[in-house]
Amino acid sequence: MKRLLISLLMVSLLISAPNKVEEKEVGRYQLGLTTYVSPKTGKVYIVETIIDTKSGEVVKRHKFYYKNYKKDWKKK
Repeated sequence: MKRLLISLLMVSLLISAPNKVEEKEVGRYQLGLTTYVSPKTGKVYIVETIIDTKSGEVVKRHKFYYKNYKKDWKKK
């Protein structure tokens, strides 16, 4: 009887113990792509923007000429 009570007590403590949830940074950054046409030259550019979703700040912004976009991406 004593073993049964101790085992039930231990099981209830294990079940009620809070789980430690680690906050992972998966999905923290968002990539935004848009096209831009220069009014002076008429050239088409692709603008790549990386945004921190927690703070809302722009982390990085880069402008590529549309013909060079895939070429630059493969180099990285």
